[in-house]
Amino acid sequence: MRVRLDLAYRGTAFHGFAENPGVPTVEGTLRRELERVLRHGVSIDVAGRTDKGVHASGQVVSFSTEADHFAPDRLLSSLNKLCAPDIAVKRVSIVDPDFHARFSATGRRYVYRILDGTTPDPLRSDLVWHITDALDLEAMTAETAAVVGEHDFSAFCRPPKHDPQASLVRHVRLCAFSRTDDETCLEIEANAFCHQMVRSLVGALVAVGRHRAAPGLIGAMLTAPDRARAPSPAPPQGLNLVEVAY
Repeated sequence: MRVRLDLAYRGTAFHGFAENPGVPTVEGTLRRELERVLRHGVSIDVAGRTDKGVHASGQVVSFSTEADHFAPDRLLSSLNKLCAPDIAVKRVSIVDPDFHARFSATGRRYVYRILDGTTPDPLRSDLVWHITDALDLEAMTAETAAVVGEHDFSAFCRPPKHDPQASLVRHVRLCAFSRTDDETCLEIEANAFCHQMVRSLVGALVAVGRHRAAPGLIGAMLTAPDRARAPSPAPPQGLNLVEVAY
């Protein structure tokens, strides 16, 4: 039987999604509690591996089980008791046998939140990137046009350690800023993302917005990829995986 879990978690409490012995991770916590409830070993597939400090309100995982008398509602209740307060299981679904959280996905959507102003907010400190500089939102918005479309994002990505020659071509469908009160938010959607892609793009966009980099930076880096020219990636806490499409 194939099972899908829709999750939310606060990344502050974890050293990323992927299991890593000796440190708390989302996968390690979730697998341990699944095995406690189901009473057998579990191998988890995930739509997107988030880094340390990155949050998710729309993460998806899948796994297989042969547990007798499987009841989605009971698993939902049990996991939420065991994984609280930093992980919440929003939905448990029985899916087709060939469903795979990563390979069946057709798109992912992230939101990056920036708190810009002189006053920090301790209640949001692990949910936003606080920038005291004034940001040129018009200049940043102009840069986003270059991001949309199919590009080689090697200037903004780290290749996988297990496959350093892997293609870093991705198709970005949406890249847009919005403004709410004291926050500037970037929404970005693509078929898939490579490691640190969103944070690196945000770092470059903010560099232009702070007038620390010239307009046209994004387009130039996509035309002639050179990671050494990239500004520092944005910190992880502002990033949230909000949706996975199937």
